[in-house]
Amino acid sequence: MLSFTIESTYRLPVFRHRTYEAATAEDACRLAITDEDWTGQKEDYENSGATYLTGIWPGVDSAYGPPALALPPGFAEGEYPPSAIRTKSVTPIPAPLMPRCRHCGSADICRDANAAWDEVTQQWSLLATYDSQTCERCGADSNNLALWVPVAEAGSATAFLWEVIQVLESTSLAWEADFQRFCTESHGQLTADEAAARWRSAAGA
Repeated sequence: MLSFTIESTYRLPVFRHRTYEAATAEDACRLAITDEDWTGQKEDYENSGATYLTGIWPGVDSAYGPPALALPPGFAEGEYPPSAIRTKSVTPIPAPLMPRCRHCGSADICRDANAAWDEVTQQWSLLATYDSQTCERCGADSNNLALWVPVAEAGSATAFLWEVIQVLESTSLAWEADFQRFCTESHGQLTADEAAARWRSAAGA
């Protein structure tokens, strides 16, 4: 069997709740549509778009390494895959997600909760969880701290990418093609600290 690294994508709606003072509802709508401050935004995972493919490369963890292969018809955005021959219909299983700090990229995130002591079980019993989230690495704290991303397999190039991001403390790099390519090429060759230092040096050149 051959191995292929595939980049899958879906569009995630982002929304916010904000109050505007205006003479009419239409004026309030105009204020909302021109408001570029997205502080406190939230992700709407329940209404995310359909999954489509944006890249395919031969090999394991090879994204942006060797030349990309042409996507077969039916797998790009807005297209529908052709029916598979002699295969059973399979319901796609959503990819597991994990929270990362949107400030430093760390996965070490805690969420405020309320627990009570159970005399019968002799354990703390969870009563409720709250919106407030805290990053144990950088200390950031907010109700919208978690950046939900696919789980990265330990030792993979994606896991290494996030290790480098934690050193650089810039999560926006995760979606930059040049940075992805750099981490793929550096994976197994450099430590996260070394890769981060080299990226800083190249960026400052």
